Amino acid sequence: MMSSSEPDWTKDLPSLAACGILPKLPPLRQLCQSANNALNFPASSGSDVAENLFHSKRLYEAMHTCVQAECDLPRHTKPVATLLISSVAMEDYVRCHSTKARLLASRVASINRAVQEQKERAEETTAANESEELLQFLSRSSEEDRVGLLLSLLKEPEEKRSSLMGIVAKYGPEDLAAILSATKRAIVEGNTNRADGSGSKTMGGVFFQEVKRYKNAANRVATQAALPPLLPLRPYQRDVVAVVLRSWGLKLTREVLEAPGGAEAGSSGGGGEEERKGEEEGEEEEEKGALQSRLPKRVRKWSGNWLVSSPTNSGKTRMFVEVARGVIESKPPGMGAIVVVLVPSVILTVQHAKYFETAQLPKTQCNSYSSENQLGHKAWATLRTATSTCSLSCVAVATADSFLNLLRNGVAAISDVDLLILDEAHHCKDNHPYLNVMSIYGETPEARRPRVLAVTASPASERDLGTLNLRMEELLKRLHAELYLVDSKDPEVASVLPDPRRIEKRVKMRDIDLRIITILQVFALSAAMKTDEGLWGVRAVGEIAAKAKEELEKALNEAIQTCAANLDLESAAVSNQPLVTRLDHLGQWLARALKFASDYKCPNLGLVARLLDILRKSIELLEDAGFEGALPFLARKSVMLCREELQLCGGFLRSQTLPPCSKPTTLRNEMSMAALQAGSVDVATDMAAAPSAATAPVGSAAAANSCSVLSSLAAAAEKLSSGRDLATKGADSGSTAVPPGNSCNDIPLRVSKLLKELLTSEDSASWIGDQKLVEHCFMSGEFQEEKTFPKFWVLLEYLQSYRDKPNFHGIIFVRTRQAVFYVTDIIRRAAQLHFVEVLELIGHTNSTKRISLSPDEDRHGRGMSDSQQQQVLRLFKEPGRKVLVATSAAEEGLDVPSCEFVVRYNAAATGIQLLQSRGRARQRVSEFFVILQDGTLDTSLHDKSCLEESNMAAWNSLACGV
Repeated sequence: MMSSSEPDWTKDLPSLAACGILPKLPPLRQLCQSANNALNFPASSGSDVAENLFHSKRLYEAMHTCVQAECDLPRHTKPVATLLISSVAMEDYVRCHSTKARLLASRVASINRAVQEQKERAEETTAANESEELLQFLSRSSEEDRVGLLLSLLKEPEEKRSSLMGIVAKYGPEDLAAILSATKRAIVEGNTNRADGSGSKTMGGVFFQEVKRYKNAANRVATQAALPPLLPLRPYQRDVVAVVLRSWGLKLTREVLEAPGGAEAGSSGGGGEEERKGEEEGEEEEEKGALQSRLPKRVRKWSGNWLVSSPTNSGKTRMFVEVARGVIESKPPGMGAIVVVLVPSVILTVQHAKYFETAQLPKTQCNSYSSENQLGHKAWATLRTATSTCSLSCVAVATADSFLNLLRNGVAAISDVDLLILDEAHHCKDNHPYLNVMSIYGETPEARRPRVLAVTASPASERDLGTLNLRMEELLKRLHAELYLVDSKDPEVASVLPDPRRIEKRVKMRDIDLRIITILQVFALSAAMKTDEGLWGVRAVGEIAAKAKEELEKALNEAIQTCAANLDLESAAVSNQPLVTRLDHLGQWLARALKFASDYKCPNLGLVARLLDILRKSIELLEDAGFEGALPFLARKSVMLCREELQLCGGFLRSQTLPPCSKPTTLRNEMSMAALQAGSVDVATDMAAAPSAATAPVGSAAAANSCSVLSSLAAAAEKLSSGRDLATKGADSGSTAVPPGNSCNDIPLRVSKLLKELLTSEDSASWIGDQKLVEHCFMSGEFQEEKTFPKFWVLLEYLQSYRDKPNFHGIIFVRTRQAVFYVTDIIRRAAQLHFVEVLELIGHTNSTKRISLSPDEDRHGRGMSDSQQQQVLRLFKEPGRKVLVATSAAEEGLDVPSCEFVVRYNAAATGIQLLQSRGRARQRVSEFFVILQDGTLDTSLHDKSCLEESNMAAWNSLACGV
């Protein structure tokens, strides 16, 4: 039996009975107990493989047994009941064992570390105070006194005086204090044993040991300081940096003038300062002349912005860091430069900031900014103060969104910046923040504009060269730039570029997946038609509401007609159209429907729209994961929709009493009674157990007043708007787009009615009522080819080829978040892949930019925070047998030098995506593996992206020949 402290994954199941999807449920406590027993079943002795797997099959069998024992369930509903219950239980388990859960566990560990570090800091403070006291004492004494002190302290014989005199002469009071402190620490920690184990060292022996360690440490520091902080610029990188700096009238940096061997070109190593200065000026003029001869005539006199197009892994970051060094060194004494580096994703902010820190630019501080360390008013003010009054230069690495907000709010001006760097500059199009930043740039008087350096490996991609050439011209115009193209065929460039071996594997789509796709598409179209019928009976009050309703109906009618035509499989016009795209017009209508439902408070319409979106995602998963991935996803989401409908009707859900409806309804009573009759809810017990306001001591006013801290907070809260006030205000006002006097009632169609038709009607028994089909959704252990989704079987075989390697890193790219979690979950269930440590990486969810289709806690609907993404990348880069499953969030700029294979589980949508994702395979000997399923969207996208990449290569060849 589960303890009350354990998370109860069954809490949403009663809504299935309350909404009429199932007439009865097995006892919930029995389900919990059976699930726990199945997942805690001891592994076979000596079987590390079994210990590391997620045994989803055991979980399914336990739930199946419980459902079969429930006599009140009709026979044709038992398979779907098992599917619904098992899917919820499985999601609870995998969420608790996901990468996010691992990060949460590490966060708890970090709290423990913080406590330990606090203790260590206290000890360090004490040690620092003691060291300071010792330093002051030694500083007041002469060298001779120090030698006498050491002789006495160490109890060394007189013949050691000369040795100690040499130490005192070499090391000053500060160094000597550090050595003595280290000696004390070694003694306290017991590090006094002789190397041969013959006993303990003398006090003098420990001291001389610490002298040797201090000397070695000092030598290491000196050696590291003498080494260049970054790798020397390669010849083609030197050309890029030199061209950019010279075109801007800036001096070349020492790194640019330095020959590949490390010595300055032409330097004789002798002469005075004036002579060396003259040599440097001569070298710069010579370099300038050589560069001019290599440049096309059209750009030899260019002094504006630059777009540098250079292949992936050619060192674009190294180039723009060196350009930043040149801009910083060009500032007059007493003034610093502001360099802003914009990146398209949060992942790259930390990566680039670390690179700048490694570069050790002169008198420069570097920071990365994201949602967790925002580039706001205070941060920008600090940058400006540092450059204007502290003579420091500042590098700010941030997402384009954050910098754009500063510009739009008037906090920052584009003229504040000395150098603006746009990484992955191909994004400067459509409504991307890069384009908006450059629009503000274009509106700024020319004399006040910063210098701009844009870099990318893939400026544009199109299906034909003429359109591609037009896109390139448009991009350069937006950037106010000229193009510098690094030729990938140049031997110097080609020598550093990885050339992954390209492997392509095609599989056929299974008939069962095609059949279920067709069933779900037809059902989605039928549900859309019923929604249209419901809208006809909706009464809109007010001109604005009536117009909005009319537009919504018109858009839905058009979507239905288009989708119906697309689903006419006998039509030649749509015979080659990918299956998953045939409901795209309906998908475009959903966002409008959700906004309308939110504006006019139409919860039924909102839930039906959500169901239609879930059906579309399920169809996508059928292509990416087969019915094994799609059916559990659909089942779990169906439970959530039932729960939300029950909440909207004011029903009771386990120990939580839901808010009442505005008016008591018969439906509310019927649903609550159905939940009671299903044996799933004990309302009387739950209500009796719920504490009243008078008996809740922690949350009471008396409790707040009895604690000084809480009392202070309560007093402060009286002066501020509370979250409760804001929520009430938002609920009362609704959308600002709906003025008073406009309203609209809801459609009568219930999402539960549609779900019952889809899942438990007698017609549905022909597919979702197949017990064997449901059983295959929860396979685990040794996978067999004939029982495995073909795309995953190909992936499984490919990953198995790495099982004998002690270390490897690979990335699997998929199209959707749903596919990310399916692939990671199924890898954890496969015995053949027990050696793989799999991690998932997805992008952010920005709730301010879209209406969420998954407002609950479901991991599929929530993104990763900045820190979570960085922690995942750190885990992935560590040694081991690591596989990262990611969406496009990891396609651009991610630098993992040890990555030796990239798998495209879904095809790249564009030539840019294809080139960028292949560029993540950084090792010289690497592989790029593409898995395609015939007759799906992937095949058409792959053909398109390959054509676009080929056109990019052809355009580059033509441009390099100019």
